[in-house]
Amino acid sequence: MPPADLVELGVLSGAYGVKGWLRVRPHSAQASVLTACRRWWLLGLGEPARPVQVTGVRRHSAIVVAKLQGCETPEQADQLRGVRVGVSRDEFPPPADGEVYWIDLIGARVVNRSGVELGTVSDVLSSGAQELLEVRHGEKVLLVPMVERHVDEVNLAQRLVRVDWEADW
Repeated sequence: MPPADLVELGVLSGAYGVKGWLRVRPHSAQASVLTACRRWWLLGLGEPARPVQVTGVRRHSAIVVAKLQGCETPEQADQLRGVRVGVSRDEFPPPADGEVYWIDLIGARVVNRSGVELGTVSDVLSSGAQELLEVRHGEKVLLVPMVERHVDEVNLAQRLVRVDWEADW
C-alpha cells in the first residue's frame, strides 16, 4: 500500500542509453529528492502505486537519469514512458539551511508587512527565472516571487509566509 504522504516529483520520459536507464523529468528544480531517495513509487500504471528500488541515479543537465531494479533494456525503459514518480515525504532528506521543500509551503497562510492576509499558498510555480508562490484568496490569485527581496520569513511551524507584497499587485 502506498504511503499517505506520497509526493509526485516527476515523470519518466523514456530510455537513456542501452542498459535500461530512464530519463526523468522533475516537476521542479528541487530534483535533489529524486537523487537522494532510493525507493520511488511508480504511479499511473493502471494499477495501484507500486514501489521500486533505485539502483543508480544522477543529474544530467535539466533532467535526472535513473536505473530501476528490474529494468534492464531500453525497451523495458520505454514501456515506462509517462509513468509518474513519487516519494514519501517522510523519506525526503532534511533541506539545506535556509531552504524549504515546496510541498511544505502548500496551505501556508501568506501575510504582508502591514499584517494583511493575502491568502494561502496553493502551488509553487517555476517561471524559469525564479519560483513563484501562487497565493489564492477566494477567486483572486497572486503570484509572489520566491526571492529574498519579497519573502521576509517562512515559518513552517506556524504555516506562515511573511512577504513584502500588496494585495493589489
